[in-house]
Amino acid sequence: MNLKKICIAFVFLLSFQSCTKDVDFNQLDEANIYTTYLSTLVYLNLKAPNFLDEFNKEIGTTDRIEAPIADDSKPYLEKVEFTVITNNTFDRNFTLDIIFYNDFGEVIHTLQPTLYIPENSPELTTIIEIPQADIPFIYDTRFFGFQISLLTSSAGSELSRYINIRLKIICKIIFQLS
Repeated sequence: MNLKKICIAFVFLLSFQSCTKDVDFNQLDEANIYTTYLSTLVYLNLKAPNFLDEFNKEIGTTDRIEAPIADDSKPYLEKVEFTVITNNTFDRNFTLDIIFYNDFGEVIHTLQPTLYIPENSPELTTIIEIPQADIPFIYDTRFFGFQISLLTSSAGSELSRYINIRLKIICKIIFQLS
């Protein structure tokens, strides 16, 4: 019985030795660890009346929210990325501008490119990464603004506040810190 146990142990050691290779612990010197924060900035579900004034004239709309970044983390920003998800059941095209405002409500930066939202479009996802050179604008940003413009109809149609159509916009921001 002892011989059987010795044979099993020998076969186990032989197979274990042949299936492993040396571990290179120097790989840890090349590892980078980043902290990533995801924040939902805005969820808008806009209908036709949101784009009409009291006289039924077509207008754009704007929403503004406080920037979700703490002052102590600003020096560690490596990457900032906006993810915008849209769904448009209007028979009209829209544009969306993301604007950075300072403490005094002054525009300090407009994110490029302007997003184009085509008419009758299914859910579309657009990712815009802020260029490294533009990250310092984040340091002075107090508010993010979302300016939505309704483009004129190519067919000449006008909006009615009684039709059941909507524009859905979800915007998230990802901060990657070193």
